[in-house]
Amino acid sequence: MNVDNSNKTSDKESSRIYVLFYSFFLIPFMIAVFGAVFFLLFRFITFETNSAEDLLNQVKIGSASKRWQSAFELAKILNSPDLIPMSSSFKDQMISAYERSIHDDPLVRSYLAMAMGATRDTTYGSHLLNGLNDDNLESQIAAIQSIGMIGYSAAVPQLKDITITSEYHNERLAATIALGMIGDQTSIPHLTNLLEDEEPNIRWDAAVALAKMGNDSGVPIITGLLDREYLDQFKEVDEIEKKQVLMVAIKISSLLIDERFKPKLITLAETDIDLSIRDAAIKTLEKKYKDPIAS
Repeated sequence: MNVDNSNKTSDKESSRIYVLFYSFFLIPFMIAVFGAVFFLLFRFITFETNSAEDLLNQVKIGSASKRWQSAFELAKILNSPDLIPMSSSFKDQMISAYERSIHDDPLVRSYLAMAMGATRDTTYGSHLLNGLNDDNLESQIAAIQSIGMIGYSAAVPQLKDITITSEYHNERLAATIALGMIGDQTSIPHLTNLLEDEEPNIRWDAAVALAKMGNDSGVPIITGLLDREYLDQFKEVDEIEKKQVLMVAIKISSLLIDERFKPKLITLAETDIDLSIRDAAIKTLEKKYKDPIAS
């Protein structure tokens, strides 16, 4: 009788252990395995590569929202030289997509223009030049910016015309900047005239453009941009923008060496409230002007 009770007790214990094994180990383990398999299967089904070719394909065949998002991502990817496809097939497809986008959401056309500009490839120049005639202002400006990025000198006459005739300040500014990026020496007289423009941003970027070409006509303006008190006169320029302007001016003063910049650089190096501005000024003085104050 005791043996039977012992066996029954043993069987119950074995049964309980078996149940515990299922409840606390095997079943959760199986759930985890099936969950992992389901997750991997879902990822496989929904996985989308982010290569330039795949994004361009989405621009062509995707839904309305997918097209502009893919064009935006494409422009970001092509900013990395290693990710730019070099095949003529890809370039032809880019051109074709850009030409067809004239009837699409202006965002698609704008981001495709920026994608072309990001490649720094003049192959797209004539097609971007056509974009200057778009009805949509944003896509026009995107084409202007991209023409500057690829350095397409054939666009210089039209860019000059835009800086004179456009009624939109941001379009005139984009054309001024693009002329500086292209760096065609024939633009120097035109940019020199823009130093007298009524718009401060036009004057500033004309001076920067000239300095990039080694011309010192805009030095007095850039000297002003190295002066925080001067920038404080423009109430519409916030602190972040002031910092950007100062950084650009410091960089320009390292490209175009001119003793007229030196007093302003010293002031920035010694007294500016922003430590990164101070550091940039100190490094420029040390490396380009050999100033002992910065040592």
